[in-house]
Amino acid sequence: MITTLLAAVAAAGWGAADYCGARASRTMPAGRVVLLSQVLSLPVLAGWLAATTDHGPDLTALAWGCGAGAFGLLGLVLLYRTLAAEGIVLVAPVTAVTAAVVPLAVGLALQSAPGPLALCGVCCALLSIALVSLVGRVRQATVALRTLLPALGTGAALGLQLVFISHPGPEASLWPLAGARAVSILCVAPGALRGWPRAGGPPVPWLPVVLAGVLDTAAFAFCLFAADQGLLSVVGSIVSLYPAATVVLALVVDGERVTAHQALGLFLGAGALLLVTV
Repeated sequence: MITTLLAAVAAAGWGAADYCGARASRTMPAGRVVLLSQVLSLPVLAGWLAATTDHGPDLTALAWGCGAGAFGLLGLVLLYRTLAAEGIVLVAPVTAVTAAVVPLAVGLALQSAPGPLALCGVCCALLSIALVSLVGRVRQATVALRTLLPALGTGAALGLQLVFISHPGPEASLWPLAGARAVSILCVAPGALRGWPRAGGPPVPWLPVVLAGVLDTAAFAFCLFAADQGLLSVVGSIVSLYPAATVVLALVVDGERVTAHQALGLFLGAGALLLVTV
């Protein structure tokens, strides 16, 4: 029960962070949004570390976290390029499901398998992720190898990010997240800061930027806590439901319309949470 709750909170946090980041990216480049949000969230991470650990930096955990940060950045770069080149109709659901399948496969290989009901819940979660992430008319999507392979690579990178950051275990506390943040900030900073700030440019949307960073950091923390309490195969599937939170926020705040398949995906996501909790 506690594992499901923690993973669900992580999914909600990531979905809300993505929504805030998207809102901020309407008025400033996405790279700068990522950089500012992550830098401004460092005090939150420091507070989490101070509250949850009684020892200094764990070099092994930091190393695994650096690997997670590298895979996360690779996944984001591939995602943006693939979406720009191929469109969102096929890329988004394939990427989202692959990102959930990778930790599921690793968890099943290295840990014990979940019970029958939980396994059914995992399957519902995978289908839910695909339906919620699907945008546009399904019949207009054409499956091409040049589209499918980059989407699979993107999802694999994002899934490995979760595997790497959760690998050190409970004794590592949140040090893996510190390593991941260090890598992402150092890699994003050169490109994001090039030619900025410029006089007369649009103002920084501080509220969504800060919320994106804080929510993303909190989501990672809850994801690590969930992975420490339960099976990676279950946690990975639940946290990958984060697109549902983004869709709900877009519906409530922006008044966007939810398609039939997205509504079905939200329903399946709720069912998945119930099944893995039983």
